[in-house]
Amino acid sequence: MTIITPTKSAFKIKPRHDSIKEGGRVFHVQKDGPAHWGKTFPQALGQKQSPVDIIRSHVQPDPMLLKRPLKYNYQGVLTKHVTNGGFGWRVDVDSLNHNLEGGPLSHRYRLVQFHSHWGETCCDGSEHTVDGETFSGELHLVHYNIDLYDDPGKAASSESGLAVVGIFLKEGSSHPEFEKLCEVLSCVKHKGCKCEDIASPFQISSFLPKDTDNYWTYEGSLTTPPCYESVSWVVLKQPIEISKDQLDAFRSLLTYTEDENNITAIDGPVTKNWRNCQPLEGRVIREPPEQ
Repeated sequence: MTIITPTKSAFKIKPRHDSIKEGGRVFHVQKDGPAHWGKTFPQALGQKQSPVDIIRSHVQPDPMLLKRPLKYNYQGVLTKHVTNGGFGWRVDVDSLNHNLEGGPLSHRYRLVQFHSHWGETCCDGSEHTVDGETFSGELHLVHYNIDLYDDPGKAASSESGLAVVGIFLKEGSSHPEFEKLCEVLSCVKHKGCKCEDIASPFQISSFLPKDTDNYWTYEGSLTTPPCYESVSWVVLKQPIEISKDQLDAFRSLLTYTEDENNITAIDGPVTKNWRNCQPLEGRVIREPPEQ
């Protein structure tokens, strides 16, 4: 089987402009973009950065992925709280079980949090792209390796520490699980706000599309600083729908705290919060072969 390895020149990266806050510092993609993140976070200059543009003609079918199908088990996952970190919402969860195994993963992984990325319009918002095309947003289910590490923090900076399931969001019908989320977003409008009073628990499995057998996988990184290269990515091919009103609720979150007195020109609503695509640098993206 011939392996086609994309090179840097195989595709062009389209510049994107947004702002991300991490550890109290503002990172503006137009001013302090991915190339500048490395001044503070050396991993951001690595050779395994995410997200990437998935060029379908360059993807390698891997029969081993069929022999070890991905298994999802989100029963017993409890919601801890919803937080506004200044660049979007995040839902932290508790789970006593392992929730993800098989496929490209050699270990068992437990869900620790999920969050989303979005843009200003329905045509822009996903972090990963497919043949250069973007989706309205992208949901990330973040898991850590419970076979090798005792806590998510250690796993995040360590080899094979994380597995992230990326799910494309397509503007369309209202999604019931996102509707639960939107009901509490008004309580976390400002950066630093946290809501622990969740009336309706999230059914994580309801975020999965009907088709979870078809996906792309590669080794990459966190898409925000510190950009640790510890992530096994599973990007599902089938998107799920989310309504415009729900996306607008995401965009209503604010990048500054409620008592902030020094609001800058780049502070305001989180209208977009993705990172631009990074070069593959010789990495191979794999997928289960068609059956």
